[in-house]
Amino acid sequence: MSIGLLALSLLGGTCAYAGCSPEGVDVGGYRIWMQVAGKGEPTVVFESGGGDDSSAWASVEPQVRAHAQVRTVLYDRAGLGKSDPAPGPYAIDHEVGALERALHKCGVRGSVVLVSHSYGGFVSTLMAASDRHVVGIVFVDANLGSFFDKAEVDHLLAKYTPQFDALQRAKPELARVMIPLMQAYPDTATRVRSVDLPRSLPVIDIVAEKTWADSPEELTGMRRAHADFVAASPTREAVFANGSSHYVMRDRPELVVDAIERMVKRVRVKHADTPATK
Repeated sequence: MSIGLLALSLLGGTCAYAGCSPEGVDVGGYRIWMQVAGKGEPTVVFESGGGDDSSAWASVEPQVRAHAQVRTVLYDRAGLGKSDPAPGPYAIDHEVGALERALHKCGVRGSVVLVSHSYGGFVSTLMAASDRHVVGIVFVDANLGSFFDKAEVDHLLAKYTPQFDALQRAKPELARVMIPLMQAYPDTATRVRSVDLPRSLPVIDIVAEKTWADSPEELTGMRRAHADFVAASPTREAVFANGSSHYVMRDRPELVVDAIERMVKRVRVKHADTPATK
């Protein structure tokens, strides 16, 4: 899980499509920064981990856009990178709604492949469970709801809550995002576990060898959750990122690019005779 408690990089850039703005997209009283580039279906949307902005995908997104000949979307969730903080208490459904509204305003209305790292797996799971535009997912050492039972959530809160004061002193803007996100983790995990991804939805599930688990028991439980997830549907594929840390897109970018390109080819074949929704 990418908490990013003591580090935050900012990503500059502009949006290439009408409906977007370099200042961000209004999603209901606050603005989300979004960059749409390239052309070609499906659109590949990159979802970063908790505490990370879209710069986490800097080494992967240009390769995908060029090699797979697709339109790509980078964006910063509320309060991260160049996006405004969201008003009111934190709820993960607000993250999903903001993404869907921003995509619509930026003209992304056809088929979508979600590429999700860490906490972004929660956002993508909720979106894919209800949004018919999502035709495939590539999980990059992503959070699965099945792993985050009460015991695991309690463990995370016990681990990270003592860091809140230090985070507020070192990175107050990041603290305003991450502390509410962590405090909402019990509700978030419950919400994600309440939905199921369609069994027919293609998923490539990349798991890092050196992920964020901090005990052998936690690592075993995490790998079991991913193995069970993949085994639940023939449309799901497991990929093991040998030698990689949690940040597979930085340590093994070629592995991530290959998975995305294979997913794009797969959904193109599957939907070749189905007109894109405009």
